[in-house]
Amino acid sequence: MEIAKKEIRDLIIVAFIAAFVLSFNEWGINTFSFLTGIKNLSISFAFCMIVYIVYIFAQKLSAKYYEYEVNFEMLQIEKRIRSIRRKTTFPIGPIITVLITLISAGKFFFIVLNSFTLVPNEELRTGRKWTGVKEFEEAQVALAGPMSLIVLLILFKILVYFNPIFEKGMFIASTIMIFNMLPLPKVDGSKIFFGSRTLYVTGLAFGISFVLLLFYLSIIQTIMLALIIALAMGIAYLYSVAK
Repeated sequence: MEIAKKEIRDLIIVAFIAAFVLSFNEWGINTFSFLTGIKNLSISFAFCMIVYIVYIFAQKLSAKYYEYEVNFEMLQIEKRIRSIRRKTTFPIGPIITVLITLISAGKFFFIVLNSFTLVPNEELRTGRKWTGVKEFEEAQVALAGPMSLIVLLILFKILVYFNPIFEKGMFIASTIMIFNMLPLPKVDGSKIFFGSRTLYVTGLAFGISFVLLLFYLSIIQTIMLALIIALAMGIAYLYSVAK
């Protein structure tokens, strides 16, 4: 389970942009302070790096089970330039994220920065009925990213008792998790949504309820209530579809 140089580059860029957005209004309380801003940006960047590293390796580990390879990348679109007969990539995710932050002066943020491509290992998948990428398998790999942050949130919740700075880590992890569950083109949420609606509804319900409850309840209470809510939403969805 390796990470390529391009993935490392994209990881650093994505983590820095996320940190910039999440610390945009933390450059001084009443007046601008460069040192305060750099300190807050650095703390946010450190947490964002931890979050995205956990996110990436969770998806890679999940993909390995199905004999796939996952390539982490910035959210981008490809465009063919006819004059030079070649394709170019346009980092649509980072551009939208930064523009919304700048236009709203940090009052509103919209973090859609990362995606992945799933490449089947045809040699290892030989003998399976399908050697190509199956939508449900891709949905499970996509969901592994946001759900891995549940473990990170639990760890940060425990560490808050020793240092309140981990509340920032909880906020960053929960924010990145929720935005990656949005069913937008190329975002992980869309891969889950189109791979399995039931999985998407259940996963989204669990993620949102877990985030909202964790800040006010104990870890055990949060897990139990989030599971109950997720199961209820999943059953309700299946019942509505079956009608």
